[in-house]
Amino acid sequence: MKLVHIIKYPIKSGQAVHLQQASVIEKGVEGDRRFMLVEQDGRFITARKDPVLLNLTVESDGNDLLIIHQGEIIAEGDVNLTERLSVSIWNRVTSVQKIRLNNTALDALFKRPVCLVHNDPQAKELADKRYEWGPILSDGYPILLTNTASLDAVNHASGGLFEMARFRPNVVFESSTPWIEDDLHRFQIGEAIFERRKPCERCVLVTRDPSNGLKDSNQEPLRTLQTIHAGPNGEINFGQNISIVKSGKVSLGDTVTPLD
Repeated sequence: MKLVHIIKYPIKSGQAVHLQQASVIEKGVEGDRRFMLVEQDGRFITARKDPVLLNLTVESDGNDLLIIHQGEIIAEGDVNLTERLSVSIWNRVTSVQKIRLNNTALDALFKRPVCLVHNDPQAKELADKRYEWGPILSDGYPILLTNTASLDAVNHASGGLFEMARFRPNVVFESSTPWIEDDLHRFQIGEAIFERRKPCERCVLVTRDPSNGLKDSNQEPLRTLQTIHAGPNGEINFGQNISIVKSGKVSLGDTVTPLD
């Protein structure tokens, strides 16, 4: 098993950035989902409802910030301001930094006022039960792992040619065995050690073409996944949510080594 993709998404539900190597820290791939768009009341925005997010990214040097849509700068901001905002992701509430923007073009893109927030070093979970890895803006776990052979199995069963990008992983390994990721427990890639936590349950987002946001008319590959890889209670699963046991650098070509 060999690492073939390392991916970060600077903004939640946003455009993927492919990396040759990356530092993996307790909160995940460094730079992954550190920013998020929210409604005025702090509710998170994702591509499930707003597929325009799939072509949005954020670039920042630690001081100035740019929001880019399809290669064009549409908003600028300053990450040094200290205004806070309580945001909600599903049933969790987190205090994060609110970024002040010139919002006109961004609001026009989403057809309503939106806010950009940053998971800065002062971010604090306000939930009673807190994540052991600290506040994150992903749906619950630091990293999503997928396997090329499992995607091949889905494509074979569906008759399609669906891209791994639909599943929005952070690390992808190449193997000849579908669903082998389900049997990993603790494993090493490069300098980092990981632990499998739970299967990733899938929603309608995987039916959207990542390049244009259009839905598949046959609800694929979700329909096929429901047939060939459902969980014990009917969950539609693809990939594994994992956490970090030991931080370190990972690089393309690194071997995935089971430890137990």
